Amino acid sequence: MQPGADGRSVHPSYRADIDGLRAIAVLAVVFYHVGFAWMPGGFVGVDVFFVISGYVITRGLLREAEHGGISLAAFYARRIRRILPALVATLALTSLAAYWLLLPPQLEDYAGSAVASALSVANVYFWRSSGYFDAAALYRPLLHTWSLSVEEQFYFLLPVSLMLAIRLRLRPLWLPVALVALASFGLSLYAGRFAPTANFYLLPTRAWELLLGTLLAMLPRGAAGALPPVVRGAAGLAGLACIAGPTLLYSDATPFPGLGAVPPCLGAALLIGLGEAREGNAAACLLAAAPLVAIGLISYSAYLVHWPLIVLGRIALIRDFDTPESIAVIGATLVLAALSFRFVERPFRRPAAGARLRPVYAAGLLATLATVGLGWAGAASGGLPGRFPDFRIRSVPGSETWNHRTCFLFPDQSWQAWDQAACTRTAGKDGLVLLWGDSFAAQYVPGLMRHADQLPGNLLQYTAAGCRPTLGVASYVVPHCGAFNDNALALIRRLKIRDVVLAGRWGSQRDRDMPALLHETIARVTALGARVHVIGQSPEFPLDPAFLAYHQRHDPPDEAGRWHPIAERGINRTLWAVLPDTATFIDPFAALCEGGTCPYARGETFLYGDAGHFSSAGSLLAVERYLAAGMFAPPRSAAAAP
Repeated sequence: MQPGADGRSVHPSYRADIDGLRAIAVLAVVFYHVGFAWMPGGFVGVDVFFVISGYVITRGLLREAEHGGISLAAFYARRIRRILPALVATLALTSLAAYWLLLPPQLEDYAGSAVASALSVANVYFWRSSGYFDAAALYRPLLHTWSLSVEEQFYFLLPVSLMLAIRLRLRPLWLPVALVALASFGLSLYAGRFAPTANFYLLPTRAWELLLGTLLAMLPRGAAGALPPVVRGAAGLAGLACIAGPTLLYSDATPFPGLGAVPPCLGAALLIGLGEAREGNAAACLLAAAPLVAIGLISYSAYLVHWPLIVLGRIALIRDFDTPESIAVIGATLVLAALSFRFVERPFRRPAAGARLRPVYAAGLLATLATVGLGWAGAASGGLPGRFPDFRIRSVPGSETWNHRTCFLFPDQSWQAWDQAACTRTAGKDGLVLLWGDSFAAQYVPGLMRHADQLPGNLLQYTAAGCRPTLGVASYVVPHCGAFNDNALALIRRLKIRDVVLAGRWGSQRDRDMPALLHETIARVTALGARVHVIGQSPEFPLDPAFLAYHQRHDPPDEAGRWHPIAERGINRTLWAVLPDTATFIDPFAALCEGGTCPYARGETFLYGDAGHFSSAGSLLAVERYLAAGMFAPPRSAAAAP
């Protein structure tokens, strides 16, 4: 045994560089989640974790197989001691905060996710309950536990599979693993086109990432040492680049996982595979540095606590964090993770000599049942509504006019599902006005139909969920988005459309290419002889209007209304800057907001149906103001610069 970074004795096979790699992974995820714009692809840290987990677990199982055989009872007991204490502690503290902060619908969803997390099926829960209209996704405190459930499901299957393969004397052992990994990767490529949400959340399409670590663990020991130092050094730096590049260059628009997950997973595999040999390996030496190792040791607890801190903090503030607050959240994450590691993880991780397995299973079962019971009570009661007796949810009309699945296509539909006759929403005029975009374009349908007499032609609705109206856009959420947008050009050409309205959630994706893509799209449309009218980003709020109204009624007078739209005007300034003189631009903030305040209601009438989409009343008001501002006036005279 030898001293570890935390002062304890560790196994001779301990790899400090792997803890350093864990630190890189968790920091990438945390930086991404707090909203640092310079790391738009930090979500790939989860994929790095998957490769590490596959390697570490398989290495332990193979070592056990060499010394008497795999014991399933001992393996699952280790998993209980390793995973459950910190998870239960996090769920307990998060649940206390949720009880005080979350209004009934929020707590009802939270309670359901707590049950799923305790049962290691959170990935299935969020897959079944996620969708384009799940506007509160960023306000679900346990959303991050989907990846823990993927790992736990993998841990359940892997030891049994290895035992069977060893007993059946399958040789070489890596071959069936490689075949399963290839099948999983192929399934991920297929699901990326036809079932993107399932592709993101479920084990069958993620298993190849964990199995890549399994294959690494099956390599002969000392294989890295056989390589020349210069090769190890170059390959190690390439591994770092394969992780750093995606964290800095990917965005929410990057098709993912599938091919997009290959670079970070390959980078992690290179670093793990080469890390056993330090000579000439600058990357391994960097990862083994004490600060990174220290963060790596607490990375599990850091991952557990960071997202509840972020979500509950945003809910408490009813707005997003500013930079100092983001830094404070990162600091609080590391402090809480260190405390969790010292007082929760470490005491439970290693049993006393001669400790029996039965008490471990009993304690794990009791903790799970208690968590499930409390979660069930919260969900079955509708979020304990007695805590806020005057809170009410009421139906707000709006999206029912979008003509779902015909004129407003869902992610599982291609453009062929669109119907021209059904989507010509007004009549009585010559020519057509094409409304092209995502749900933030469809939200204007009620207002445009009501003001049909002021349009330069009949309204033709061409909208798809999550599909921003720019040529060349990629979206893992909407695999058919590229073809949908390409078809818009064919429509403009074939129907001789003379006015095209582009509207979308321009600020939804941290996509550096968006301004250039918009400029190119406008140029292509203008070349077809159509006039282009761009509607900028409309206000979005941190919570639904019902929640905002409740807080406004109950918060102290000096705090009521302290929230601001989370979509700021900066994106509209960017849009304006790239627009050619041939395009008309409308800034919704200029039209709808005054003195820095964007109303979400007029009296008792909500202007928004959710945190970002206009209700019917909001759509009518917005279109009325846009028309008054010269929406269809000659280009560049319609509105002042944002």
